Amino acid sequence: MSALEVFRIYRNNLLTQSDWTQAADSPLSDSKKDEWKTYRQKLRDLTKTADPKLDGPLLDMSSVTWPTEPS
Repeated sequence: MSALEVFRIYRNNLLTQSDWTQAADSPLSDSKKDEWKTYRQKLRDLTKTADPKLDGPLLDMSSVTWPTEPS
């Protein structure tokens, strides 16, 4: 598996874990939903700029500048 494939799997998992933040029945305020929306877009945009590397079979997490998850 290539570094890009492993990167996308990890990135997609982060997106899946944050899906709930955009649901109509989410308990978050509109401003918090916007923060999460921005974070999720930054995750999607990473494929345009990231140059992921592998550390053995795993993703070298330091090879990608990940956006900060909203608190």
